[in-house]
Amino acid sequence: MEKRTTGIIDLDRVTQGGLPAGQTTLVLGEAAAGKTVLALQVLARAIEQGGAGVFVSFEESPAQIRQDAASFNWGKNLIEADSLEVIDARPRLSAETAGEFDLEGLLSIVTATSRQKGAAWIVFDGIDQLLRHQVEHNAAINQIRRVDEACAENGWTLLLTGKTRHDGIEPFHLEGIEFLLSATIMLSARIVDQQLNRSLRIAKFRGSAHVTDELPMLIDDDGIALPYHYGNENDNIEASNERLSLGVERLDALLGGGIYRGSSLLISGRPGTAKSTLAARFAETAVTRGQKTLYISFDELEGPYVRNLQSVGINLRDPIEAGQVRFQTLSAYAARVTEHFLVIRRLLDDFEPDCLVIDPISALLKASATEGAEMATERLIDMVRRRGITTLLTSLTGVRDPEGEATQGQISTLADSWIVLDYNVRGGERNRSLSIVKSRGSGHSNQQRELLLSSEGIDLADVYEDGGEVLMGTARVERAQQDEARARREQLEWKQRRNDLERRIAQAEKERERLAQTLELEAEEYNEATRLDEQWRNRIRRRRDPATRNPEDRDGFDDN
Repeated sequence: MEKRTTGIIDLDRVTQGGLPAGQTTLVLGEAAAGKTVLALQVLARAIEQGGAGVFVSFEESPAQIRQDAASFNWGKNLIEADSLEVIDARPRLSAETAGEFDLEGLLSIVTATSRQKGAAWIVFDGIDQLLRHQVEHNAAINQIRRVDEACAENGWTLLLTGKTRHDGIEPFHLEGIEFLLSATIMLSARIVDQQLNRSLRIAKFRGSAHVTDELPMLIDDDGIALPYHYGNENDNIEASNERLSLGVERLDALLGGGIYRGSSLLISGRPGTAKSTLAARFAETAVTRGQKTLYISFDELEGPYVRNLQSVGINLRDPIEAGQVRFQTLSAYAARVTEHFLVIRRLLDDFEPDCLVIDPISALLKASATEGAEMATERLIDMVRRRGITTLLTSLTGVRDPEGEATQGQISTLADSWIVLDYNVRGGERNRSLSIVKSRGSGHSNQQRELLLSSEGIDLADVYEDGGEVLMGTARVERAQQDEARARREQLEWKQRRNDLERRIAQAEKERERLAQTLELEAEEYNEATRLDEQWRNRIRRRRDPATRNPEDRDGFDDN
């Protein structure tokens, strides 16, 4: 099937390429569901790409149509474009019908106009307002059939909007036309928790694969958006082996050198356990690596937030002013989950960060939505993962969750690494603790550590155990002092032992030298005695040998 892109990236994605070219697409919905906005936005995008369009209105005047379009960012270019023609086809208020009528005259006008403008996009907005005057239902159906034939003859891609009953696919006054046309898009608007929730569903798309789910839909200054179905993301993101520091050396060591670039980390814990402090340290450390960070804080204003971090030695003010960190405050109650998701998505598109911090992601649970916060968090983690953004999320756990490990929204199952912060209460003290629940692809410690905060920053205390329990606070300090005293005592004992051994070695060395001298003297005496003895023996041998005896060599000896 040949398709024509609508220019609405989200819609083109769920339709896998746009709407059927040369055919009619039926757009049905309740009042305020966004039918006219969808049609106008498609025309605006077509004109931006150098195309043209014809808008035939059966409900509103051309002035009202232009006024509606002007409220959107793309509206001015649309209403000032010469390539747009708006045709007023509203029935007169005093009009009375007698018998059947047809649309041939209108189709002739539209055909001439489209050829003059070179328009491929045609919109029939609210045609049910005209065809409800058709006495015979079959005649109305035949008129729609004739419109669809005109599309094929002229190569139009036509949007036919109409009203429908609540939660139904059958349009008012035009029951049965949904079976004639190739594609049907259903728009709905429902009130949930006193807020308007819009959605879009492709009820029918003959001959083409498409997303069949009912999709949350938003309308803001940019027009229609499907927050969870954005443009194509990278499906083949390379798994990096680079480790990124969290800014706490001992914590990095516990994680095998930090977290992987492009992975996600969840830090959960009760209020006051230093989740935000760890998140801010991560952002500050990312700046030292030359990486940009998008920092989203729910319900916390930038000024107090940054000021409070200075008390623990974290400076986010300078990187914010330098544009290395973009701090964005969002109010959880002020918008629905899908609106928050769309804001975050657009911030990511605009800032293109290397790292993302959301503090806390659990705030989305306070926002209203028909689809719940679980979908938003799941989509968010999937999106940043495909973009290769290293993400740190914090999540608030309640007092009814003493283990601190049951995060709402199923975030913990999605994140690559999970750190739990909690309080350790013992001996009248409340100390912060940290433990690593999981870290995919990394060997990590499963031992609970004490988290220390001071004006010099964040650190983890050394581990001191007592009967299998990790000591914290005063108990840890006392054990540390005992261990230090024992170490000093052992050092002193070793020093004394070493001195004694060195003294004994010195004495032994002196004795060895004395014995060596004695040995040397005795060797000299032995050698001299041996020499004299040999000399004496030689003399005796010469006297007894007449051939060699010297008469004067008697030396008082008698030869006998």
